[in-house]
Amino acid sequence: MTLKEILQIRNVRNFLIFRSSYFARFYYPVFTLLYLDYGLTLSQFAMLNVVWAATIVIAEVPSGAFADTLGRKRLVVLSSLVMFIEISMIAFVPTGNPNLVFVVFLINRILSGLAMALASGADEALAYDTLKDQGKEDLWPRVLQIQLRIASSVGIFVTLLGAAMYDVNFMATIYQYLGWDTPETTQDIMRIPVYATLIVALVAIYSAFDMREKKRPIPQGESKLASTIASMKLTMNTGRWVLSTPYVLFILLYYSLFEHTSRMFLTMNSQYYSAINIPIIYFGFIGAGVSVLKILLAGQSRRLAESIEPKTFIGIMGVASIATYYWISLGWSIYGVIPALILIFIIMTMNIFISYHLNKKTESHNRATVLSFKGLMFNLGYGLIGVLYAYYYKLLSQDYTQQEIDQNIDFLASLSSFFYYFTFLFLIISVWFYIKNKNKTIFE
Repeated sequence: MTLKEILQIRNVRNFLIFRSSYFARFYYPVFTLLYLDYGLTLSQFAMLNVVWAATIVIAEVPSGAFADTLGRKRLVVLSSLVMFIEISMIAFVPTGNPNLVFVVFLINRILSGLAMALASGADEALAYDTLKDQGKEDLWPRVLQIQLRIASSVGIFVTLLGAAMYDVNFMATIYQYLGWDTPETTQDIMRIPVYATLIVALVAIYSAFDMREKKRPIPQGESKLASTIASMKLTMNTGRWVLSTPYVLFILLYYSLFEHTSRMFLTMNSQYYSAINIPIIYFGFIGAGVSVLKILLAGQSRRLAESIEPKTFIGIMGVASIATYYWISLGWSIYGVIPALILIFIIMTMNIFISYHLNKKTESHNRATVLSFKGLMFNLGYGLIGVLYAYYYKLLSQDYTQQEIDQNIDFLASLSSFFYYFTFLFLIISVWFYIKNKNKTIFE
């Protein structure tokens, strides 16, 4: 089936648009620096992300169950609207009062987590079931590959422009050309990437409204309360099914470990690049390079995910991740960007592998709920590592002078925690898997 034919499938097309626009955040290349320029500390940044993860943990699975019983499109639409509101908050918050800034960012993180939970699983389930209804579910890995390439293409534009928007020298040239007062610090231009993201959010809202879903009429005599109770029952039943199905359980455990550990590090990648002496203007080129690599290697990632036996695949990716985190912990100036790029490829390949195997083992009636458990387990891990890292960094930074902190020496010293954390949990899960697999083969 050609790309043009795939894009003619309405829900698949809107799924691709939604995913690409939802995550097209112009401030992502400077995410950590943006928070710090608003007046927050690195520990506050880590804890705010814990709040974000905790919100998703609370809302994730119930929202997936509601998607399966009350309608997936409704949740995707609501997610896009909440996203617009949470970005608007940081776009217009005054920065004179640090306490007010923290409270606004706290609410922003809660709404952002809620928006993620509402969309998680629902948009994917809409697209996958559309293919399944047409007898084309085998195209799903191809759709994921296309989604990765489109998102990466958009990412090239977003990261280049987003980083340029945060570079004082570049923006000074633009301001001079327009006849405006030139900015002197990043605080003078920090809202521009947020404004740009707010505009792109409108595209996500449009694609969400344009999705189509078969009506799920409430049976005669059944109230909305009964449907809500049915949602909760579906959540509990799906939870029991996940825990009693080793194949799915270990797929989700490994996914959570790989994803939440890498996400915690990559969330702070702008601080990492700054610490290894890379100028801000080059953050965009690095991000664009990452997007190009994703486009070029997306096919290879899909082939690896589909062709390699699951145990072997997870083992290779685990060892590669351990080596990569160790390399990152060395904090090499300039060349330290290489392991960060390798980590991105590992996670890209792992995500395709997880989605492929998880959807293959899940029935349509509870697909969104199972995919929400996927998000739940990721965010439980993300909340855990966020709390641990915030506490560890706060203790560690006490042993450094303010000058050393300004030079990011304490931050670089904290990076070894990612190596120890991932290695320890990977070995724990693998030993448990080995014991369970001896009794009954998990990955056939």
